[in-house]
Amino acid sequence: MRNRWGVSRTAPLGILLALVGYWGPWVDHKTAALVLSGLDMSEYVKFLPEVRDGSVRVFRELFYLPPLAAALCLALLTGWLWTRYPAFLRAIMPSSAAGLCIVVLPPYPFVLHALTSAEFRGQFILAVLCLILIAAFPLYRRLPAKLANLILIALALLGTFPAVVQFFAIRPALNRAYGWPVQVGWGLWVMVVGFGSVIAAVSSGGLAETDREQQRKTS
Repeated sequence: MRNRWGVSRTAPLGILLALVGYWGPWVDHKTAALVLSGLDMSEYVKFLPEVRDGSVRVFRELFYLPPLAAALCLALLTGWLWTRYPAFLRAIMPSSAAGLCIVVLPPYPFVLHALTSAEFRGQFILAVLCLILIAAFPLYRRLPAKLANLILIALALLGTFPAVVQFFAIRPALNRAYGWPVQVGWGLWVMVVGFGSVIAAVSSGGLAETDREQQRKTS
């Protein structure tokens, strides 16, 4: 039980840290208008000359994966560890998860025609799919502990690497747009640390408990 309690305490804090990093500066600059967060990156990349002329391939949706992965982590933790959380957290966590998906939805009025728009279709489908998965959170308490642990690790990796790898892939284009090498902001690194904390909490606690549970069942 102790390890599962450890996951229930530390994993949400890691998710919160990752979200702080996502909304923190990824491109830092002394001029506030030139500071870009992870969410800003999803829109700013559309205006890079190399992206507009097709010489640099960018998938905007990858910059939406951190908040969506965080949302699914919250939903999974809420369902899987339902009895471990006090009532106020059981209300806050799934509603916060849904709110993160709503943030990713295209703005009004574009959301009304998102499925017919090549620009917004991908993020719309991702956000709606995540909302459906979040609504199913009561079912996650039936997941085997090992499977839940592995899903949490996979979601944390999904929230980290695609967006970060794409950021550094387009950094030369950002340098040209800014006219000098851009300074990588603290937000990107804090997000990585946050999702890394989730992986560490699950790997050191949850999987160890799973092994003991399996040993008890087979003994």
